[in-house]
Amino acid sequence: MMHLENLRLINFRSYEKFETDFSDKINIITGNNGIGKSSVLEAVHYLSLSKSFRSNRDEEAIHFNSDHFVSKGTFVSDNGVRENISISFSKNGGKAIKSHGKLLENSRDLIGRHPVVLLSPEDIITTIGSPSGQRKFMNMTMSQVNKNHLSRLMSYRGVLKQRNAAINMAASGRESYESTLDALEEQLGELCSSIWEDRVNFINEIIPEFQKIFNDLNEGKKEGNIEYRPSVSGTKNEIMEVLKLRRANDFNMGFTTKGLHRDKLIFKINDRALKKYGSKGENKSFMIALRLTQGKFIEKKTGIKPIYLLDDVFMELDRNRAIETVKYINGIGQVIITTTNYEEWSDKVGFKVNLIGLS
Repeated sequence: MMHLENLRLINFRSYEKFETDFSDKINIITGNNGIGKSSVLEAVHYLSLSKSFRSNRDEEAIHFNSDHFVSKGTFVSDNGVRENISISFSKNGGKAIKSHGKLLENSRDLIGRHPVVLLSPEDIITTIGSPSGQRKFMNMTMSQVNKNHLSRLMSYRGVLKQRNAAINMAASGRESYESTLDALEEQLGELCSSIWEDRVNFINEIIPEFQKIFNDLNEGKKEGNIEYRPSVSGTKNEIMEVLKLRRANDFNMGFTTKGLHRDKLIFKINDRALKKYGSKGENKSFMIALRLTQGKFIEKKTGIKPIYLLDDVFMELDRNRAIETVKYINGIGQVIITTTNYEEWSDKVGFKVNLIGLS
């Protein structure tokens, strides 16, 4: 097992300086709304994946009266081996990722070393309601366990961008772009086929574990399920043929309308679509089960227990669901939770937690 021993921040969000130590089990960060609880989780997320879960713009994490931020943490393995990771970003110098003070070439060298599983209110909205969030869930999970999958995703995005550019430029003279599109679609066909197969295997593998966890969290009263709906599927040549047949439509639309960037997941409770029929509590319970399943998958594939980051996940849960969730996560690894209402259910937890009070 690996855990984060401490965290130090400089000019990060509302913190000019911040430092705290963590237990290797359950840590609960308490405090009023707006005090900076989520920022602590965001900083941990940076140390694992080199990016925020709250924004695509690194500069938004800089303290208002500064031009840079630093997030530093010490990770410790079971046998006592430590790794000091730091992420810094400045408006002029950009981002720097370091291990023991040595600069890493890119984020791919960091991803997968110290995996995390995140559950946040924003995550629930985007993943339940948005195909892009659903694809992000698949991409983030598989990228933390398989460097080849991460490379294929990055290659796919690059080739897709080129095809979209060719599609737009073709409006004034399509014939001159036929050979370009042929070459790009050959690359997309190969990448699509590989990533589609990865996704099929991933979803098929996690469904039994997800159903068990969801059932446990709901005391056997409800059944959850996940369905994968790919935009394209099959062999390289089959996908190439689909892309070629879609050219006329893509010329009119101005972008590539078929491909793994259009895949989606369907989430169900008792065979009813969660997005359409699920309550707020059911949505949150579903996402908790999904993220716990994600963590189990990462642990199975890498042998590393991820750090679970749970940002205000109990707000929409009734007291019993909150208690069952906390009991379930006890023992799964290091967990860092933010909450404003711990006192409402703390008397039923039944085990020791590390409380970090912010004021």
